[in-house]
Amino acid sequence: MEICIIFRIFVISAMLVGLGFPVFAQESSEKTDAALEEEFKWLKAEADAVTVTVATKTQMSEKEAPSTVSVITEEEIRNMGARTIVDVLRTVPGFDLIDLGFYPLHKTYIRGMISSGVEKIKIMIDGHGFQPFWGDADIFFDKIPVGNIRKIEIIRGPGSALYGTGAFLGVINIITKHGGDKPSSLSVEYGSFDTLKPYAELSYKHDELKAYLYAEYCRTDGYDGTVESDMASDPAAVAMYGGLLAPSASREMTGETTHHTFHTNLSYKGLYFSGFFQKTDLMSPIGLNFVLTDEDDMRMSYAYGELGYKFPISGKGNLLIKTYYDHSVYEGDYEGYPEETAALHIGFPADEGILGGTYGKWSVSGAEITGDYELYPWIQTVAGMSYEHTKQFGIKTYANTNITGAYFELNGTVYEPFPYQYFPYTDVSEHGNWNRDEDRDIFAGYFQCVSDLKKLFFLKKNVENLILTFGARYDSYDDVGSSANPRFGIVYAPTEKLWFKALYGKAFRAPSFVELYTDNTPAKGNPDLKPEKITTAEGLIGYNFTKNITGTVTGFYITGDDLIDFVVSDITYRNIGKTESFGVETELKASFGKNTSAYLNFTWQDVKDTTGAVIEGTDMTQSDFNPGGAPVFYGNIGITHGFTEKIISDVSLNYVGKRDRTEEMMWDGEKLVRQDSRNPVNERWLLNISLRFKDIFTKGMEFQISGFNLLNEDHRDPDVSGFVPNDIPCPGTTFMGRLSYGF
Repeated sequence: MEICIIFRIFVISAMLVGLGFPVFAQESSEKTDAALEEEFKWLKAEADAVTVTVATKTQMSEKEAPSTVSVITEEEIRNMGARTIVDVLRTVPGFDLIDLGFYPLHKTYIRGMISSGVEKIKIMIDGHGFQPFWGDADIFFDKIPVGNIRKIEIIRGPGSALYGTGAFLGVINIITKHGGDKPSSLSVEYGSFDTLKPYAELSYKHDELKAYLYAEYCRTDGYDGTVESDMASDPAAVAMYGGLLAPSASREMTGETTHHTFHTNLSYKGLYFSGFFQKTDLMSPIGLNFVLTDEDDMRMSYAYGELGYKFPISGKGNLLIKTYYDHSVYEGDYEGYPEETAALHIGFPADEGILGGTYGKWSVSGAEITGDYELYPWIQTVAGMSYEHTKQFGIKTYANTNITGAYFELNGTVYEPFPYQYFPYTDVSEHGNWNRDEDRDIFAGYFQCVSDLKKLFFLKKNVENLILTFGARYDSYDDVGSSANPRFGIVYAPTEKLWFKALYGKAFRAPSFVELYTDNTPAKGNPDLKPEKITTAEGLIGYNFTKNITGTVTGFYITGDDLIDFVVSDITYRNIGKTESFGVETELKASFGKNTSAYLNFTWQDVKDTTGAVIEGTDMTQSDFNPGGAPVFYGNIGITHGFTEKIISDVSLNYVGKRDRTEEMMWDGEKLVRQDSRNPVNERWLLNISLRFKDIFTKGMEFQISGFNLLNEDHRDPDVSGFVPNDIPCPGTTFMGRLSYGF
């Protein structure tokens, strides 16, 4: 990489010298200096883009890292006109995101393995675990700002050997800007659904003092697609309640959302502080019970602060000591069933539906010590230990009827669980709280060793590179037990053009307080749950076809065990799930200069549920089956082209093949039938185009216009519940414009 950079600088210098005739020297010196400065910035950014820290907690090249890694830079995010991090992740091999429907967030599949929300993916901001609510990024994930991102490092595969719980299917480390990285700027975006997003970033650097502040406000009406039928209008669902649910009128989805975000990075020498705050007010697009409603109101906030100090150790390594605190609040008032349903029950006002509310607060306080050290020439070690205390408190439940599923007494009156009887909306926590105040302590220790075997054993013939990585982490929870997770990796490059990776690792996810202690709802928690487990084996072949074109092929095999499933017959969660996935990811990337690049990737996967559970009502066991929802084949193609230094276009096409329904069987009283007999969800093509105009009118002024789904594809995301038969409608063609000024 260093040789390549030196060569480019030499060529640029030679060109400038060749063009620099004395007669023009004086008048062109400023332009020459500006061109050189711009080129050096690009070369520095390019060098930074091919190094990652997420794989080993130390700087390594993407090629040498003992993981399947993707890196997305700030320029790539800006060129594609990404509105949210969802737009970015859709371009990554193995990533498939769909609208969850009853929450305004996306469900994420990685290599066909499902994650409801993102609780099985470790999300980090500058290495800080993003963990509001019960330990996952949940609703806030879709609203993480993209305007303050310097680059994103992504691991597809397990990461618990370094990062603990949640690094189950993958790790996403969002690296944000720091003082001096870029000029300060003011920006405003406006687009479809009356979406307005002004934001500002202030950047300051003086010697070793760096300060960065990002502030964003966003509001949108949200997509208002029509859902033709829901659970209240589904005959099978109505029959479950004796026909007492009223068919609701066809309604538009409601997705109005407002959020405020603040983020700061401060540093002086080895001392740093990072802070984040976001407050969100939103409505549920469909409704928490899969019944279209229009009176949901969820108010949430999440904040964290991290203070750390990093200092060198005898010139051979570094020691990082950090402490942090996270705090989040959830206040959700939701309409379980609309007025049409409530009117059939006892005493409900004509304009009031069946209401419920769940409130709670969560905090995480912790400390971690991490050290990297050159134990012996060409043997690099990383070791660390951490303590974390997680607390759930202020748990409350509100309702205007008995929604607990059991009898309870309120103000001297006994209320049946069904049919619903009305009382004014009030705090019913004493009689039917949805969860309870709880806490947990977590101790962890980890170790990793990276050995450069080529240099260690003086290997020369047919060995351009040979790196061995092994490590392990042990986590001890005071409520759900412990988990040990190893990792192994070997990277071998016989030549500069060809390289191989063989990777193996285990990961875990600790059950959340929701899964452990939920009560007084149709779903009951299970305090005896154990952590989920996963094992992944990967093999990668990479080849540099030319200096500018690189291709990789990755094969993977994943097995999940003790997965937490909800068992309908027991109305609780159990560690019974088993899943396996195997497949292939391919990627081709080309770069032909600062503003011209292209990529092509696709993923083929085969996912099976291998639990072998007994089919209810029979003595037969379920054979291995496709759990549905995930496509077999999907991929991306994208081209970025700079017409000039100031006009840049970006065109991308995201393809997702058809999504089959679950093949799980059930007994209908006479024979085995499929639980979901609906036709597969159709394939879709999403064409996005963005045009970026730099330094318009004046230096630092930038305008960008982006269009999404320009083919106006009529597409839907799968509803795996079965209560929204025609699935979840997604937007047609939409637009977003951005105006920025850097100073």
